[in-house]
Amino acid sequence: MKKRWLSIVSLILAVSLLAGCSAQGSATTAADTEAAQTTAAETTQAETDQTETTQAETEGTTELESEETDVVVIGAGGAGLTAAYFAREGGKEVILLEKQAMTGGNTAQAGFFAANSTHMQEEFGVTYTQEDQYNFVMETPGVDPDFARLFVENSGPTAEWVVDTLGIEVTSVTGREIYSVDEDGRKLPNQMVSKLTEVNEEMGVDIRLQSPATALIMEDGRVTGVTVEGPDGTYNIMADAVIIASGGFAANKEMIAEYAPDWVDAPTSNTSATTGDGILMAEAIGAATSNMTEFTFNPTLYDNNGVAMSVSGVRYEGGILVTYEGERFTDEMANYSDVAYAEVEKADGKAWAIMDANSLACNPNYAVSADTIEELAELISIDPDVLSQTIADYQAGYDSGEDEFGRTDMRSRLDEAPYYAVPVIPGVHHTRGGLSIDLDGRVLDTNGDAIPGLYAAGEVTDNKLLGNDPVAVGVTFGRLTAQTVLNDLSEE
Repeated sequence: MKKRWLSIVSLILAVSLLAGCSAQGSATTAADTEAAQTTAAETTQAETDQTETTQAETEGTTELESEETDVVVIGAGGAGLTAAYFAREGGKEVILLEKQAMTGGNTAQAGFFAANSTHMQEEFGVTYTQEDQYNFVMETPGVDPDFARLFVENSGPTAEWVVDTLGIEVTSVTGREIYSVDEDGRKLPNQMVSKLTEVNEEMGVDIRLQSPATALIMEDGRVTGVTVEGPDGTYNIMADAVIIASGGFAANKEMIAEYAPDWVDAPTSNTSATTGDGILMAEAIGAATSNMTEFTFNPTLYDNNGVAMSVSGVRYEGGILVTYEGERFTDEMANYSDVAYAEVEKADGKAWAIMDANSLACNPNYAVSADTIEELAELISIDPDVLSQTIADYQAGYDSGEDEFGRTDMRSRLDEAPYYAVPVIPGVHHTRGGLSIDLDGRVLDTNGDAIPGLYAAGEVTDNKLLGNDPVAVGVTFGRLTAQTVLNDLSEE
Protein backbone atom coordinates (compact mmCIF):
# COMPACT_ATOMS: atom_id res chain seq x y z
CA MET A 1 0.00 0.00 0.00
CA LYS A 2 1.39 3.36 -0.94
CA LYS A 3 2.06 5.98 1.68
CA ARG A 4 2.73 9.59 0.93
CA TRP A 5 2.78 12.95 2.62
CA LEU A 6 -0.18 14.97 1.51
CA SER A 7 -1.24 18.39 2.68
CA ILE A 8 -5.00 18.04 2.89
CA VAL A 9 -7.64 19.33 5.19
CA SER A 10 -10.50 17.13 6.22
CA LEU A 11 -13.80 17.88 7.80
CA ILE A 12 -13.75 17.31 11.54
CA LEU A 13 -17.31 17.17 12.78
CA ALA A 14 -18.77 17.49 16.19
CA VAL A 15 -18.70 13.88 17.23
CA SER A 16 -16.86 11.56 19.48
CA LEU A 17 -14.38 9.12 18.09
CA LEU A 18 -16.08 7.08 15.39
CA ALA A 19 -16.70 4.03 14.02
CA GLY A 20 -18.22 0.90 14.49
CA CYS A 21 -21.28 -0.87 15.07
CA SER A 22 -18.68 -2.60 17.06
CA ALA A 23 -18.20 -3.21 20.59
CA GLN A 24 -16.94 -4.59 23.69
CA GLY A 25 -19.10 -7.44 22.46
CA SER A 26 -17.14 -9.17 19.76
CA ALA A 27 -16.30 -12.54 18.35
CA THR A 28 -15.52 -13.55 21.92
CA THR A 29 -18.75 -12.28 23.46
CA ALA A 30 -20.72 -14.91 25.38
CA ALA A 31 -23.45 -16.21 23.12
CA ASP A 32 -26.31 -15.92 25.57
CA THR A 33 -25.95 -12.18 26.04
CA GLU A 34 -26.56 -9.03 24.12
CA ALA A 35 -24.44 -6.96 26.50
CA ALA A 36 -24.04 -3.26 26.27
CA GLN A 37 -22.71 -0.47 28.38
CA THR A 38 -25.66 1.82 28.98
CA THR A 39 -23.71 5.02 29.12
CA ALA A 40 -22.87 6.62 25.79
CA ALA A 41 -19.43 7.87 24.98
CA GLU A 42 -19.35 11.61 25.48
CA THR A 43 -19.34 13.57 22.26
CA THR A 44 -16.70 16.23 21.79
CA GLN A 45 -16.81 19.41 19.76
CA ALA A 46 -13.92 19.79 17.29
CA GLU A 47 -12.92 22.77 15.20
CA THR A 48 -13.32 22.37 11.44
CA ASP A 49 -11.13 23.46 8.55
CA GLN A 50 -12.31 25.04 5.32
CA THR A 51 -10.81 24.43 1.88
CA GLU A 52 -12.24 23.36 -1.43
CA THR A 53 -12.12 19.77 -0.18
CA THR A 54 -14.91 20.31 2.37
CA GLN A 55 -18.44 21.62 2.54
CA ALA A 56 -18.27 22.98 6.05
CA GLU A 57 -16.91 26.08 7.73
CA THR A 58 -13.48 25.45 9.20
CA GLU A 59 -10.44 26.96 10.83
CA GLY A 60 -6.80 26.09 10.35
CA THR A 61 -5.01 23.38 8.44
CA THR A 62 -3.02 20.34 9.47
CA GLU A 63 -0.48 18.35 7.48
CA LEU A 64 -1.30 14.63 7.89
CA GLU A 65 0.30 11.43 6.74
CA SER A 66 -1.97 9.92 4.11
CA GLU A 67 -2.53 6.44 2.72
CA GLU A 68 -4.36 5.19 -0.34
CA THR A 69 -6.64 2.22 -0.88
CA ASP A 70 -9.57 1.22 -3.03
CA VAL A 71 -12.31 0.89 -0.42
CA VAL A 72 -12.60 2.00 3.21
CA VAL A 73 -15.24 0.35 5.38
CA ILE A 74 -16.14 2.07 8.66
CA GLY A 75 -17.33 -0.31 11.36
CA ALA A 76 -16.61 -4.02 11.82
CA GLY A 77 -19.99 -5.38 12.83
CA GLY A 78 -22.00 -7.75 10.66
CA ALA A 79 -22.65 -5.26 7.86
CA GLY A 80 -19.09 -3.92 7.75
CA LEU A 81 -17.38 -7.30 7.90
CA THR A 82 -19.62 -8.56 5.11
CA ALA A 83 -19.10 -5.50 2.93
CA ALA A 84 -15.33 -5.78 3.39
CA TYR A 85 -15.41 -9.47 2.46
CA PHE A 86 -17.26 -8.95 -0.81
CA ALA A 87 -15.30 -5.85 -1.78
CA ARG A 88 -12.08 -7.79 -1.24
CA GLU A 89 -13.44 -10.84 -3.07
CA GLY A 90 -14.14 -8.48 -5.95
CA GLY A 91 -10.47 -7.66 -6.20
CA LYS A 92 -10.33 -4.40 -4.26
CA GLU A 93 -7.84 -3.38 -1.61
CA VAL A 94 -9.85 -2.85 1.55
CA ILE A 95 -9.16 -1.15 4.87
CA LEU A 96 -11.70 -1.92 7.61
CA LEU A 97 -11.75 0.60 10.46
CA GLU A 98 -13.10 -0.36 13.86
CA LYS A 99 -13.67 2.00 16.76
CA GLN A 100 -13.39 -0.62 19.47
CA ALA A 101 -10.68 -3.11 20.40
CA MET A 102 -12.67 -6.03 18.93
CA THR A 103 -14.82 -6.72 15.91
CA GLY A 104 -18.43 -7.82 16.12
CA GLY A 105 -20.55 -4.99 17.47
CA ASN A 106 -24.21 -5.54 18.21
CA THR A 107 -24.21 -8.43 15.75
CA ALA A 108 -22.07 -10.52 18.08
CA GLN A 109 -24.77 -10.32 20.74
CA ALA A 110 -27.74 -11.42 18.64
CA GLY A 111 -29.53 -14.74 18.61
CA PHE A 112 -30.42 -15.89 15.10
CA PHE A 113 -30.34 -15.18 11.37
CA ALA A 114 -33.67 -14.60 9.61
CA ALA A 115 -34.11 -15.95 6.09
CA ASN A 116 -36.36 -17.88 3.77
CA SER A 117 -36.15 -20.76 1.30
CA THR A 118 -32.76 -22.03 2.48
CA HIS A 119 -31.39 -25.55 2.46
CA MET A 120 -31.06 -25.23 6.25
CA GLN A 121 -34.79 -24.82 6.62
CA GLU A 122 -35.42 -27.65 4.21
CA GLU A 123 -33.08 -29.94 6.16
CA PHE A 124 -35.06 -29.27 9.34
CA GLY A 125 -38.37 -29.90 7.61
CA VAL A 126 -39.39 -26.24 7.77
CA THR A 127 -41.21 -24.59 4.89
CA TYR A 128 -40.81 -20.83 5.01
CA THR A 129 -41.13 -19.05 1.70
CA GLN A 130 -40.09 -15.71 0.31
CA GLU A 131 -43.70 -14.57 0.49
CA ASP A 132 -43.89 -15.67 4.13
CA GLN A 133 -40.97 -13.44 5.03
CA TYR A 134 -42.23 -10.59 2.87
CA ASN A 135 -45.63 -10.70 4.56
CA PHE A 136 -43.97 -10.82 7.98
CA VAL A 137 -41.84 -7.75 7.27
CA MET A 138 -44.76 -5.86 5.76
CA GLU A 139 -46.79 -6.32 8.93
CA THR A 140 -44.85 -3.39 10.38
CA PRO A 141 -46.60 -0.16 9.38
CA GLY A 142 -44.48 2.11 7.22
CA VAL A 143 -42.17 -0.52 5.74
CA ASP A 144 -41.18 0.26 2.15
CA PRO A 145 -42.29 -2.62 -0.11
CA ASP A 146 -39.35 -2.19 -2.49
CA PHE A 147 -36.79 -2.48 0.30
CA ALA A 148 -38.77 -5.36 1.79
CA ARG A 149 -38.78 -7.22 -1.51
CA LEU A 150 -35.04 -6.60 -1.97
CA PHE A 151 -34.35 -8.01 1.46
CA VAL A 152 -36.46 -11.16 1.19
CA GLU A 153 -35.11 -11.94 -2.28
CA ASN A 154 -31.59 -11.92 -0.88
CA SER A 155 -31.85 -13.06 2.75
CA GLY A 156 -31.84 -16.75 1.77
CA PRO A 157 -28.72 -16.66 -0.43
CA THR A 158 -26.99 -14.52 2.20
CA ALA A 159 -27.86 -16.96 5.00
CA GLU A 160 -26.58 -19.87 2.93
CA TRP A 161 -23.36 -17.96 2.25
CA VAL A 162 -22.93 -17.38 6.00
CA VAL A 163 -23.52 -21.02 6.91
CA ASP A 164 -21.73 -22.70 4.02
CA THR A 165 -18.75 -20.38 3.53
CA LEU A 166 -18.03 -19.93 7.21
CA GLY A 167 -18.75 -23.54 8.19
CA ILE A 168 -21.44 -22.89 10.79
CA GLU A 169 -23.45 -25.87 12.00
CA VAL A 170 -27.15 -25.06 12.25
CA THR A 171 -28.70 -26.60 15.35
CA SER A 172 -32.35 -25.61 15.00
CA VAL A 173 -34.80 -23.75 12.78
CA THR A 174 -38.12 -22.15 13.68
CA GLY A 175 -39.90 -20.50 10.77
CA ARG A 176 -37.62 -17.76 9.48
CA GLU A 177 -35.28 -18.08 12.48
CA ILE A 178 -32.06 -20.03 11.86
CA TYR A 179 -30.13 -20.92 15.02
CA SER A 180 -26.76 -22.33 15.91
CA VAL A 181 -25.12 -22.87 19.27
CA ASP A 182 -21.56 -24.20 19.25
CA GLU A 183 -19.68 -26.13 21.92
CA ASP A 184 -18.70 -22.85 23.60
CA GLY A 185 -22.29 -21.65 23.75
CA ARG A 186 -21.84 -19.03 21.04
CA LYS A 187 -24.88 -18.31 18.91
CA LEU A 188 -24.92 -18.06 15.14
CA PRO A 189 -24.29 -14.28 14.79
CA ASN A 190 -21.42 -14.47 17.28
CA GLN A 191 -19.84 -17.36 15.40
CA MET A 192 -20.38 -15.49 12.14
CA VAL A 193 -18.49 -12.34 13.09
CA SER A 194 -15.67 -14.35 14.64
CA LYS A 195 -15.21 -16.53 11.57
CA LEU A 196 -15.73 -13.63 9.18
CA THR A 197 -13.03 -11.64 10.94
CA GLU A 198 -10.61 -14.52 10.43
CA VAL A 199 -11.59 -15.00 6.79
CA ASN A 200 -11.23 -11.29 6.06
CA GLU A 201 -7.75 -11.27 7.52
CA GLU A 202 -6.81 -14.33 5.48
CA MET A 203 -8.09 -12.63 2.32
CA GLY A 204 -5.93 -9.59 2.95
CA VAL A 205 -8.44 -7.13 4.37
CA ASP A 206 -6.52 -4.62 6.49
CA ILE A 207 -8.49 -4.60 9.77
CA ARG A 208 -7.53 -1.72 12.05
CA LEU A 209 -8.88 -1.84 15.60
CA GLN A 210 -9.14 1.16 17.91
CA SER A 211 -9.09 3.29 14.78
CA PRO A 212 -12.24 5.39 14.59
CA ALA A 213 -12.95 7.43 11.51
CA THR A 214 -13.67 11.01 12.55
CA ALA A 215 -14.44 12.74 9.26
CA LEU A 216 -15.23 12.26 5.60
CA ILE A 217 -12.98 13.95 3.07
CA MET A 218 -14.73 15.71 0.19
CA GLU A 219 -13.13 16.84 -3.05
CA ASP A 220 -15.15 18.39 -5.88
CA GLY A 221 -18.42 17.07 -4.51
CA ARG A 222 -17.18 13.50 -4.05
CA VAL A 223 -16.19 11.58 -0.93
CA THR A 224 -12.57 10.66 -1.48
CA GLY A 225 -11.51 9.36 1.90
CA VAL A 226 -11.67 9.53 5.67
CA THR A 227 -9.72 10.95 8.57
CA VAL A 228 -8.73 8.38 11.20
CA GLU A 229 -7.72 8.66 14.84
CA GLY A 230 -5.41 5.67 15.12
CA PRO A 231 -3.49 4.44 18.15
CA ASP A 232 -0.40 6.30 16.90
CA GLY A 233 -2.06 9.50 15.75
CA THR A 234 -4.27 11.12 13.15
CA TYR A 235 -4.01 10.38 9.44
CA ASN A 236 -6.06 10.33 6.24
CA ILE A 237 -6.94 7.39 4.03
CA MET A 238 -7.77 8.33 0.44
CA ALA A 239 -10.12 5.86 -1.24
CA ASP A 240 -12.26 5.38 -4.32
CA ALA A 241 -15.24 4.44 -2.13
CA VAL A 242 -16.24 4.70 1.52
CA ILE A 243 -18.83 2.38 3.07
CA ILE A 244 -20.23 3.49 6.43
CA ALA A 245 -21.38 0.58 8.60
CA SER A 246 -20.87 2.11 12.03
CA GLY A 247 -24.19 1.30 13.65
CA GLY A 248 -26.97 3.41 15.11
CA PHE A 249 -27.16 5.89 17.97
CA ALA A 250 -28.88 4.06 20.83
CA ALA A 251 -25.96 4.82 23.19
CA ASN A 252 -25.87 8.55 22.39
CA LYS A 253 -27.94 10.22 25.10
CA GLU A 254 -27.99 13.58 23.32
CA MET A 255 -29.45 12.05 20.19
CA ILE A 256 -31.94 9.96 22.17
CA ALA A 257 -33.03 13.14 23.97
CA GLU A 258 -33.62 14.76 20.58
CA TYR A 259 -35.44 11.91 18.86
CA ALA A 260 -37.00 9.87 21.71
CA PRO A 261 -37.08 12.13 24.79
CA ASP A 262 -39.40 9.82 26.75
CA TRP A 263 -36.68 7.15 26.67
CA VAL A 264 -33.63 9.30 27.40
CA ASP A 265 -33.17 7.79 30.86
CA ALA A 266 -33.79 4.22 29.72
CA PRO A 267 -30.95 1.73 29.37
CA THR A 268 -29.96 0.24 26.01
CA SER A 269 -29.01 -3.24 24.92
CA ASN A 270 -26.58 -1.76 22.38
CA THR A 271 -22.85 -1.60 22.81
CA SER A 272 -21.37 1.64 24.08
CA ALA A 273 -19.94 2.27 20.60
CA THR A 274 -23.31 2.92 18.98
CA THR A 275 -23.18 6.69 19.34
CA GLY A 276 -24.32 7.74 15.87
CA ASP A 277 -20.89 8.85 14.70
CA GLY A 278 -21.38 7.74 11.11
CA ILE A 279 -24.70 9.55 10.88
CA LEU A 280 -23.25 12.79 12.23
CA MET A 281 -20.16 12.55 10.06
CA ALA A 282 -22.20 12.07 6.90
CA GLU A 283 -24.72 14.75 7.84
CA ALA A 284 -21.84 17.20 8.07
CA ILE A 285 -21.09 16.77 4.36
CA GLY A 286 -24.71 17.07 3.29
CA ALA A 287 -26.18 13.58 3.72
CA ALA A 288 -29.87 13.24 4.45
CA THR A 289 -31.41 11.26 7.29
CA SER A 290 -34.89 9.81 7.67
CA ASN A 291 -37.06 7.97 10.20
CA MET A 292 -34.90 9.24 13.03
CA THR A 293 -37.79 9.10 15.50
CA GLU A 294 -38.41 5.41 14.83
CA PHE A 295 -37.05 2.97 17.41
CA THR A 296 -37.34 -0.60 18.58
CA PHE A 297 -37.68 -0.85 22.35
CA ASN A 298 -36.72 -4.00 24.24
CA PRO A 299 -38.97 -5.18 27.09
CA THR A 300 -36.48 -7.65 28.54
CA LEU A 301 -33.28 -6.02 29.68
CA TYR A 302 -31.56 -7.34 32.79
CA ASP A 303 -29.60 -4.87 34.91
CA ASN A 304 -26.30 -6.61 35.57
CA ASN A 305 -24.60 -4.20 37.95
CA GLY A 306 -25.34 -1.21 35.77
CA VAL A 307 -24.83 -2.96 32.44
CA ALA A 308 -28.00 -3.67 30.45
CA MET A 309 -28.10 -7.25 29.21
CA SER A 310 -30.74 -8.24 26.69
CA VAL A 311 -32.40 -11.50 27.68
CA SER A 312 -34.92 -11.67 24.84
CA GLY A 313 -34.84 -15.45 24.93
CA VAL A 314 -36.95 -15.39 28.08
CA ARG A 315 -39.87 -14.60 25.74
CA TYR A 316 -38.87 -16.53 22.67
CA GLU A 317 -38.32 -19.89 24.35
CA GLY A 318 -41.69 -19.97 26.05
CA GLY A 319 -41.43 -17.81 29.16
CA ILE A 320 -44.06 -15.32 30.26
CA LEU A 321 -43.91 -11.82 31.73
CA VAL A 322 -45.79 -10.90 34.89
CA THR A 323 -46.20 -7.75 36.93
CA TYR A 324 -44.69 -7.46 40.38
CA GLU A 325 -48.14 -8.55 41.55
CA GLY A 326 -47.83 -11.79 39.57
CA GLU A 327 -50.26 -11.16 36.71
CA ARG A 328 -49.65 -11.36 32.95
CA PHE A 329 -50.30 -8.19 31.00
CA THR A 330 -49.60 -8.83 27.30
CA ASP A 331 -48.87 -11.28 24.52
CA GLU A 332 -45.18 -11.82 25.22
CA MET A 333 -44.52 -12.81 21.59
CA ALA A 334 -45.79 -9.52 20.16
CA ASN A 335 -43.12 -7.29 18.64
CA TYR A 336 -40.45 -5.83 20.89
CA SER A 337 -41.85 -2.31 21.07
CA ASP A 338 -45.46 -3.32 21.69
CA VAL A 339 -44.41 -5.48 24.63
CA ALA A 340 -42.13 -2.72 25.95
CA TYR A 341 -44.93 -0.15 25.82
CA ALA A 342 -47.28 -2.59 27.57
CA GLU A 343 -44.66 -3.08 30.27
CA VAL A 344 -44.47 0.67 30.82
CA GLU A 345 -48.21 1.24 30.76
CA LYS A 346 -49.48 -1.86 32.56
CA ALA A 347 -46.60 -3.08 34.71
CA ASP A 348 -45.08 0.19 35.97
CA GLY A 349 -42.00 -0.27 33.78
CA LYS A 350 -40.77 -3.50 35.31
CA ALA A 351 -41.66 -7.17 35.19
CA TRP A 352 -40.62 -10.69 36.10
CA ALA A 353 -39.86 -13.18 33.34
CA ILE A 354 -41.09 -16.59 34.49
CA MET A 355 -39.61 -19.74 32.94
CA ASP A 356 -39.40 -23.46 33.57
CA ALA A 357 -36.63 -25.97 32.85
CA ASN A 358 -37.72 -26.22 29.21
CA SER A 359 -37.85 -22.49 28.58
CA LEU A 360 -34.84 -21.19 30.49
CA ALA A 361 -33.13 -18.99 27.95
CA CYS A 362 -30.67 -16.79 29.78
CA ASN A 363 -27.74 -17.08 32.12
CA PRO A 364 -29.14 -18.89 35.17
CA ASN A 365 -27.02 -16.63 37.35
CA TYR A 366 -29.46 -13.84 36.51
CA ALA A 367 -32.40 -15.86 37.84
CA VAL A 368 -34.06 -16.80 41.09
CA SER A 369 -34.98 -20.50 41.02
CA ALA A 370 -37.22 -22.87 42.95
CA ASP A 371 -38.70 -26.35 42.66
CA THR A 372 -42.30 -25.12 42.70
CA ILE A 373 -44.18 -22.06 41.46
CA GLU A 374 -45.33 -21.35 45.01
CA GLU A 375 -41.76 -21.34 46.32
CA LEU A 376 -40.65 -19.14 43.43
CA ALA A 377 -43.43 -16.66 44.22
CA GLU A 378 -42.29 -16.45 47.82
CA LEU A 379 -38.72 -15.74 46.75
CA ILE A 380 -39.76 -12.81 44.54
CA SER A 381 -42.33 -11.39 46.98
CA ILE A 382 -45.42 -12.30 44.95
CA ASP A 383 -48.57 -13.83 46.43
CA PRO A 384 -48.17 -17.58 45.66
CA ASP A 385 -51.90 -17.95 44.97
CA VAL A 386 -51.80 -15.17 42.35
CA LEU A 387 -48.76 -16.52 40.49
CA SER A 388 -50.07 -20.09 40.65
CA GLN A 389 -53.36 -18.96 39.12
CA THR A 390 -51.50 -17.01 36.44
CA ILE A 391 -49.53 -20.14 35.48
CA ALA A 392 -52.68 -22.27 35.54
CA ASP A 393 -54.45 -19.83 33.21
CA TYR A 394 -51.47 -19.86 30.87
CA GLN A 395 -51.38 -23.65 30.83
CA ALA A 396 -55.11 -23.76 30.05
CA GLY A 397 -54.49 -21.50 27.06
CA TYR A 398 -51.56 -23.65 26.01
CA ASP A 399 -53.74 -26.76 26.09
CA SER A 400 -56.71 -25.20 24.31
CA GLY A 401 -54.78 -23.04 21.89
CA GLU A 402 -56.76 -20.00 23.04
CA ASP A 403 -54.51 -17.77 25.11
CA GLU A 404 -56.25 -14.90 26.93
CA PHE A 405 -53.82 -12.39 25.40
CA GLY A 406 -53.90 -13.89 21.94
CA ARG A 407 -50.49 -15.51 22.10
CA THR A 408 -50.23 -18.28 19.52
CA ASP A 409 -46.54 -19.22 19.76
CA MET A 410 -46.22 -20.57 23.30
CA ARG A 411 -43.35 -23.08 22.97
CA SER A 412 -43.47 -24.24 26.60
CA ARG A 413 -46.28 -25.27 28.95
CA LEU A 414 -44.31 -24.04 31.97
CA ASP A 415 -44.74 -27.29 33.84
CA GLU A 416 -41.21 -28.65 34.21
CA ALA A 417 -39.29 -27.91 37.44
CA PRO A 418 -37.17 -26.11 38.36
CA TYR A 419 -38.80 -22.74 37.77
CA TYR A 420 -37.00 -19.44 37.22
CA ALA A 421 -37.71 -15.73 37.57
CA VAL A 422 -35.61 -12.92 36.12
CA PRO A 423 -36.32 -9.22 36.76
CA VAL A 424 -36.54 -7.28 33.48
CA ILE A 425 -36.99 -3.67 32.45
CA PRO A 426 -37.62 -1.95 29.09
CA GLY A 427 -35.01 0.02 27.17
CA VAL A 428 -33.78 1.08 23.75
CA HIS A 429 -33.06 -1.97 21.60
CA HIS A 430 -32.02 -0.28 18.39
CA THR A 431 -32.55 2.78 16.25
CA ARG A 432 -34.50 2.30 13.03
CA GLY A 433 -33.68 5.56 11.26
CA GLY A 434 -30.39 6.83 9.92
CA LEU A 435 -28.73 7.83 6.68
CA SER A 436 -31.05 7.88 3.70
CA ILE A 437 -29.96 5.39 1.04
CA ASP A 438 -31.24 4.18 -2.30
CA LEU A 439 -31.92 0.54 -3.07
CA ASP A 440 -28.28 0.06 -4.03
CA GLY A 441 -26.85 1.39 -0.75
CA ARG A 442 -25.73 4.78 -2.04
CA VAL A 443 -26.03 7.55 0.55
CA LEU A 444 -28.38 10.33 -0.53
CA ASP A 445 -28.02 14.06 0.01
CA THR A 446 -30.81 16.37 1.14
CA ASN A 447 -31.94 16.77 -2.48
CA GLY A 448 -32.35 13.00 -2.85
CA ASP A 449 -29.27 12.60 -5.06
CA ALA A 450 -26.57 10.01 -4.43
CA ILE A 451 -23.34 11.38 -2.96
CA PRO A 452 -20.54 10.10 -5.20
CA GLY A 453 -18.14 7.78 -3.41
CA LEU A 454 -20.30 7.31 -0.28
CA TYR A 455 -22.24 4.16 0.61
CA ALA A 456 -23.77 2.73 3.78
CA ALA A 457 -25.24 -0.47 5.21
CA GLY A 458 -26.59 -1.72 8.51
CA GLU A 459 -28.14 0.16 11.37
CA VAL A 460 -26.41 3.42 10.43
CA THR A 461 -28.96 3.62 7.59
CA ASP A 462 -32.68 4.04 7.25
CA ASN A 463 -33.19 0.85 5.29
CA LYS A 464 -36.97 1.39 5.35
CA LEU A 465 -37.54 -1.94 7.13
CA LEU A 466 -38.16 -0.32 10.51
CA GLY A 467 -36.24 -2.70 12.73
CA ASN A 468 -37.21 -6.02 11.18
CA ASP A 469 -34.53 -8.71 11.51
CA PRO A 470 -31.58 -6.30 11.88
CA VAL A 471 -28.81 -8.92 11.81
CA ALA A 472 -29.99 -10.48 8.56
CA VAL A 473 -30.77 -7.07 7.07
CA GLY A 474 -27.34 -5.67 7.96
CA VAL A 475 -25.44 -8.63 6.55
CA THR A 476 -27.65 -8.89 3.46
CA PHE A 477 -27.38 -5.19 2.66
CA GLY A 478 -23.66 -5.21 3.44
CA ARG A 479 -23.27 -7.82 0.73
CA LEU A 480 -25.45 -5.94 -1.76
CA THR A 481 -23.79 -2.59 -1.06
CA ALA A 482 -20.34 -4.06 -1.71
CA GLN A 483 -21.61 -5.26 -5.07
CA THR A 484 -22.85 -1.75 -5.84
CA VAL A 485 -19.39 -0.40 -5.06
CA LEU A 486 -17.77 -2.93 -7.36
CA ASN A 487 -20.20 -2.09 -10.13
CA ASP A 488 -19.78 1.66 -9.73
CA LEU A 489 -16.00 1.49 -9.67
CA SER A 490 -15.93 -0.74 -12.75
CA GLU A 491 -17.87 1.90 -14.67
CA GLU A 492 -15.54 4.76 -13.77
